Amino acid sequence: MIYIFGWFLLLAMLLLTALSGYRIRLFAAMGLLFFVFIAVFRGAVGTDTETYEAVVSRLMEGLSWTGMEPGFVFVSWLLVELTGSAVIAVRLVSVIIFVILFLYLFRSDKNEKFLLLSYTLPAFVYQYTMNGLRIGIAAMLLLLAVQKIKKLHRLSGGALALFALMFHYSSLVSLVFIWASQARWARASNILIVPFVSALVLAIFSINEDYFFAKLLSYQGSESPSPFSGLGKVAVLLVLLVGVALSKLPRKERTKLIFLGGGFTVFFWMVSSISYAGLRFLDLISFAYPLAILLTYGRCQLDFDRTIKFFLIFAGLLAAFSSYRNFVFEEGEGPSPFLPYHLSEPFADL
Repeated sequence: MIYIFGWFLLLAMLLLTALSGYRIRLFAAMGLLFFVFIAVFRGAVGTDTETYEAVVSRLMEGLSWTGMEPGFVFVSWLLVELTGSAVIAVRLVSVIIFVILFLYLFRSDKNEKFLLLSYTLPAFVYQYTMNGLRIGIAAMLLLLAVQKIKKLHRLSGGALALFALMFHYSSLVSLVFIWASQARWARASNILIVPFVSALVLAIFSINEDYFFAKLLSYQGSESPSPFSGLGKVAVLLVLLVGVALSKLPRKERTKLIFLGGGFTVFFWMVSSISYAGLRFLDLISFAYPLAILLTYGRCQLDFDRTIKFFLIFAGLLAAFSSYRNFVFEEGEGPSPFLPYHLSEPFADL
């Protein structure tokens, strides 16, 4: 029930923020504090929590290359050196994610606040702060990067976007998608981006070749649960596509977003029918697509219209429902499932 309460709390915060004319950030900040508590003081909760604890505990013997992204390895090593506990270090990673979220919130404009409360938090707050911690940090850095770029701080925004790759290499998919959504396709200079991105991919691959070969082998041996895998993410993306199609964006911008969103969604859904890799990429696109929408509205100097607001809320609710369905389906499975939720032992009697 604690997860459901959190989702309802987000709706209440969204309503109160809207009634304030999106001028007040206090309501959203209060809502975030609830999620900070359940993420930081959780027990063995979150599918990959125990795995992260095992990885971080090995760093207590000294900083070593674990095969994971260097940014995450260094931050984890620093935290475990300071605390002497892998469990506490993993919870402090969640704290870092929320610190970035608070920074984003207090720099946000009305469109950014609306997107955060209507879609981003409902769809990702539990998964990215209690489970996928590497992608969680990378995603929050990407939020800050988009915020910078939206304010025409392209250099610092680009630096943050590249820094996100140091916490999760697959964030490159999100970066390419967002860039493609904002680029002038007919502009010859943009062709130069293709060799740049190719060189970046090759550089990342060469730095950690063993990691990528291991990932490739694991994906080849991991078939999706069923031909319908990924339908939850596909449904969310389809809702967003319809919202864009009916929005008040200029036709050229709508066409670009629909073409990109639809193309990436169909392709990765096809991949997801045979491999878990497709599910990961669908997750990345479902995070990046609303950011592309946000940037497009900003570039066109438009506030979110009622249509896109409705579909963002709808998509957020659908994503929350899909997440909770997965929590229930996996209840009690593995060493640290999302359900049943429980606090860590020192706080269990609160």
